[in-house]
Parts: sequence; structure tokens; C-alpha cells
Amino acid sequence: MCLHDISFWYPGAPPAESSLVTVRLSIREGEFALVCGPSGSGKSTLLRLCLGLVPQFTGGRLSGTVTVLGRDPTTVRPRELAAAGVGLLFQNPVEGFVEERVGAEVAFGPQNLGLPVEEIDRRIAESLSAVGMGGFEERRLRDLSAGQQQRVALAAALALRPRLLLLDEPTAHLDEETARSILALISRVHQDLGATVIMSEHRLARAAPLVDRVVVLAAGRLVGNGPPSEALGRPELSGLGVPVPRVTQAALQLGWHLPVPLSPQQFAGRVLAERRTGIRPSSFAVRREGSLLDGRPGTEKNRRITVAFDDVGFTYPRGGFVIAGLSFTLCEGETVALVGPSGAGKSTVARLALGLLKPARGWVALCGLPTDRTPFGTLAAAGGLVLQNPLLQLLAERVDEELLLGLRDVPPQDAQQRTDALLRAFGLEGLRARHPLRLSEGQRRRVALAAVLARRPKVLIMDEPTLGQDELERASLVRLTRDLAEAGATVLAISHDVEFVNDACERALVLHDGRLVADVPMSLARDDPGRLHSAGVPLAEIPETALELSVAGWPVRARRLPELLAAIS
Repeated sequence: MCLHDISFWYPGAPPAESSLVTVRLSIREGEFALVCGPSGSGKSTLLRLCLGLVPQFTGGRLSGTVTVLGRDPTTVRPRELAAAGVGLLFQNPVEGFVEERVGAEVAFGPQNLGLPVEEIDRRIAESLSAVGMGGFEERRLRDLSAGQQQRVALAAALALRPRLLLLDEPTAHLDEETARSILALISRVHQDLGATVIMSEHRLARAAPLVDRVVVLAAGRLVGNGPPSEALGRPELSGLGVPVPRVTQAALQLGWHLPVPLSPQQFAGRVLAERRTGIRPSSFAVRREGSLLDGRPGTEKNRRITVAFDDVGFTYPRGGFVIAGLSFTLCEGETVALVGPSGAGKSTVARLALGLLKPARGWVALCGLPTDRTPFGTLAAAGGLVLQNPLLQLLAERVDEELLLGLRDVPPQDAQQRTDALLRAFGLEGLRARHPLRLSEGQRRRVALAAVLARRPKVLIMDEPTLGQDELERASLVRLTRDLAEAGATVLAISHDVEFVNDACERALVLHDGRLVADVPMSLARDDPGRLHSAGVPLAEIPETALELSVAGWPVRARRLPELLAAIS
């Protein structure tokens, strides 16, 4: 794959807003390349360009030349590129499914290539076996977990026997454990097939050690290109919003020379090796937060309960998922993470909390209002929900109008002041007249959150709030979460983002198969990370590094980067 002086503008974009800017890039046959960068940096545009979706389906203006498998994807139809061996796996596999059952979905591509039935059947069996989904041919796609759906999507791509496999954020919607298994699977597929793989990904600490090369984009420009430990070893990348691993940032602040470590294991290994030269951890104060009485952090007695579940049971009308015996409380000023594997019931709990679903057993109260007996309009004034897919809740034709929709009962001048303040706070002021559908996924998520916050709910529930957000936006969201809690709001974050949970939340509820299996303080990330992990809360990079060091006989307690630096410097 070769891009020579590529620049691209989406339809209607002014000359100064190109999505790719004079990009020169060559990926060798058989390479595994990782594309990373902040939100809106051009990662998805680059991948879609390789399959001809840009500009053939999107429209827009392109300059420069592109060659993929000896063909020009800007003129050759995507179907012909797929037949030549180019496969693309989208960020959310459900959006790309065209069939109801697993086997039919995997067969769809080969069928469109006009292959014989015998060959199609062979490819279905081999592709599903390669991703660990053999025997699932007759299962309905909607009945699978998110991780299983991603495996089926990968099998469908493999059934085309790709020479070039393009992967757009394949772990974005997955929990930490499933994401690790999918990344390991992709690495194994690359090794077994020898195909060229180009993958955009934000979990760099998990993905970077697996690849041959890292390509870094920022504002459409190529700002890094080379071996992972060198391409990510530039101090300025974090300031651009590139999700540089926390341990890599630690190494740079410690003045370590290239190559830099990319994972907690690599960082701990280097620290332990240098320890033998006389380095010792410095002492530092550890502030303990909360306790483990009753399995919950020490909630202040004067905190008012805002969300209460008491022995709640729920089953969807068509059967399937069940919430069973769920009991917990949330208080004003709390920031709580709701974690657990995909399909555990987290989104169902969120909808029960806000009265969008009614419990079949037990009771739910929102700000003291029983959700099964209170009009929804009253409940909506108390609680707000930011959905995982912002397209489901964006209704207006302009960004500023989206924020104003929920403020019709507010005096016009106050409504406008709230809207202007939120647009500034979320970096959306320059996009106020833009249609939400013309925004990037990260921008749409910020619009959806701003629209909910405009109503000033007492309880805010965010479903995967950091999806599509870069490092700078994640840090801003952490600050916002803390500010809301300090102002007395209750924030419940459903999240697979271990760094966000570590940085923003003071408590974690762990859900598994519709049951609450743990309710623990996030202070354990510093004080006892092994116990936190055993409770089902995946560890962020810094606590995982501290645990690696402690297991190796060098006790270190650190939850965030400054504590780790203080401990080993």
C-alpha cells in the first residue's frame, strides 16, 4: 500500500479543513501496522481510502495518488478491491452485518464473489474455526455478545482470503478482557496468514507490542512512523491527544532513552533490571480513601441517596437477559463506575435507574421517586442518560439547536447562556452551526453529553462516554466528572475504559450475568490492586505496573502517574 502526497477534503469542507494533509506512507507486504492519533486525526479516512469508500461513496476532493495491491482504489470499485483481497472490519460490527445468522453472514462476501458452493462452505468452516466460533453457524447474530459479534465480523473478513486486512478500532466496544483476546486473535491471524494488516486502535499499551510499525496521525498529518517503541517515544505526542501508554509517558518523564517501554510488563521489567544497579523506590505518602465496610466505600452519612435498587428483578418481554436480586445505592456527589463483561446487563441497569424500564420485582427510586409510579416527565427532570450510540439521541439539524431542545422551559436568555457556555467547555463553539451527522463520532458524543448537561440533571448516567475521544478529551471528561460530583451531582459511568475508571471514579460496581458481584472503592487501585482485579475491575496501566513490581518483590503503591514516578525515581 502506497500513499503519495495524499490530501482529502470531505464534501463542503473549506480548504483549511482537509481530513488528510500531504500524507506520504508506504506499508510493506506482510507488515502489521498500527494507526493511531487523536479524535478526528484522519485514521478512519485513511482506512476507507484504502478500500475506495473514500472518495467513491463519500464524495469529496482528493489530491495525490494511492496504490493498493497494484490498483487505484479511487477508481476501482470496492467490490473489485474486495475480490482482489482487501477486507475492512468496521468499529461496530453490528452496523456492518447484513444477515441474521452467523453462517450466512460469513458466507455473504464469498457469495458476492460468485464462488462455488463447496468453496463457500469450506471458507465458512475455516474462517469460523480460525476465530474460535466453529459450531455457531446457526446462531442469531443478535444473540451473541459483543466479543462474539466482533469475532464473526473478523471471520467474515477472513472468508474473503484478504491479502490486506483493514481494521477500524476493532476493540472500541469491547470490555478489557475481550479486547485483549481479540487483539491476540488478530495478531495470530496475521502470523498464520501472512496478510498485511493495517489497524487503527486506541488501546496502545495492548496493541503496540504486537505490531511491526506505528503510524501516528494528528490533524490529518503524518507526525510519526516507525517501530512502536520509537514512534511513540516522542514527548510531544501526548500534548497532541495521542493515547500514548501511561508507562511510556512515565519512561519519557524519567528521561529514559529509546526504545521506550510500551506496556506495564515492559516497564516493570526495565525498572527491575535497573534496580540491580542500585535504584530504590522512594517513600511517599499514601492517602487511603474509604473503607470496605459492607463491601462499599465509606459513604458519608450526610450524603443523600439519589439512586436506590432494592432486590430488583427484570426480564425482557421476549426472554433472554435477566436482572436478578440487584440491590445498591448511589449518593449525591458520588462518581461510580459500572463495569463488567459485554452482555452483563449494564445498559439495562442504566435504563432501570432512570425509569426507562420498569422492574418486574423489587423497586427502583430516582431522587426519592419510585420509577414505577412516577410520570416519566418528572423522572426526566431528575436524571439524564448519554447513550453509547449518540446517533440515537441527536435530533436537531444544528449543534446549538441540539442543546436548546431540552431548554424550552428555561427563559431564552438563560438557555442561550447555558448553550454558549457548554459549547465552549466542550470545544464545540466553532461547530455550533454544523449538522450533528457531519461530525466525527467523538464530536457527536460531546454534543450528546452537552445536550444532557444543559438540563442540569441531578443524576447523570454515561454509557461508554470515552468512545471516540482522544487523550485530551478524556482528560477533559475526567475533570468534568469530578466537577459535577463536587457540585453535588451523582455520576454513574458505564465504561470499558480502564484509564477513565481509574482517573474519574471513586467506586466500582461489578456486574456479571445480571448480578452484582462486587461493590468496591477505587482506592484499592493504589492500596491493593490485586484485590481490585480479583473483584472483577480491570486494572489501569499504573496500578498494573505497581502490581507487577510488587509481585516481583519490590512493593510499590501507585494509582496515578505522579505516584509511580515518585516511587521509582
